[in-house]
Amino acid sequence: MKKIMLFIMTISLFALPLNGCRDSNELEDLALVMGIGVDLTEDEHPLVSLQVFLPQGSGQSGGSQSQSKGAGGANQSFIATESGQSIGDAVNKIAKRMSRRVYLSHNAVLIISERMANHRLREVIDYCQRTQEIRQRTLLFVTREDMPKILNYESVLEKTSSISLLKKEEKHLNLITTIRDVSLMKTGPNKPIAIPVIKLRRDSYDPREQVTKIIGSALFTDEQMVGMMNSERTLGILMMNGDFRNNTFTFKPKGRKGKLSVNVQDIRIRAVPTIDRGSWELSIHLSGKGMLQENTTTLNPMNPVDCRQIENKRQST
Repeated sequence: MKKIMLFIMTISLFALPLNGCRDSNELEDLALVMGIGVDLTEDEHPLVSLQVFLPQGSGQSGGSQSQSKGAGGANQSFIATESGQSIGDAVNKIAKRMSRRVYLSHNAVLIISERMANHRLREVIDYCQRTQEIRQRTLLFVTREDMPKILNYESVLEKTSSISLLKKEEKHLNLITTIRDVSLMKTGPNKPIAIPVIKLRRDSYDPREQVTKIIGSALFTDEQMVGMMNSERTLGILMMNGDFRNNTFTFKPKGRKGKLSVNVQDIRIRAVPTIDRGSWELSIHLSGKGMLQENTTTLNPMNPVDCRQIENKRQST
């Protein structure tokens, strides 16, 4: 009998710290946020747009929201927008409109308007770092587009535009910047930060007649935007930083008909520092190996003379 009582008491002691399922997150009780957009109103208050995943067959939960459906009904999301005294205040206002709890752990991208990024990037990053649900590997973008419009962009292959941007960054050779990267960049001497810039562009060959395209990068120093670079200069920065992966370049040799397409697979960097009249300069020399993918010129790559011409033409472009 004593052994039975001892066993029951032991089981009871182990059961005391168990909380059961009171704090569990049921899927039907969550509003899954896939993308966040932060802009400024005319009176300089934060304007937050949340892209909420909308399962098929689910209805919207009230409020002024815009729904997005892609070709064949593939896109399943709606955009909820609110302004507030702070970013947290705006998110809280959206949460009060929802019948479900706003859940930020599935957020994939954070899009910041150029106006917000110009002077208040620190405010956005601070909110993301203090909000535990927002992952530090969330991708960052800067845009001049209207925030609900770019979040409401319809993707043919993906269910939401946020997933489309996430996979596009993983697959293509673009600058990838996350919240964690910004935190690490802030530890540098000048706190340099580079964030990709995206834009909606019309494309008659696409079923949606518009696509999101990365057009360059925004540069920040001490969390203040100091300028922008086009895609070509951004690619050069990636090469110098060693973040370049294989990419295909197409160019036309001078004085020749036709074009050449070369897939560059290996980039080597050589930095040469010099001091000229008291000014410090750094010359970056890039060299690489590539594979000729297409040749519509009369140049023969098997001919050593023509091969050197191809290499020289590529270096001069």
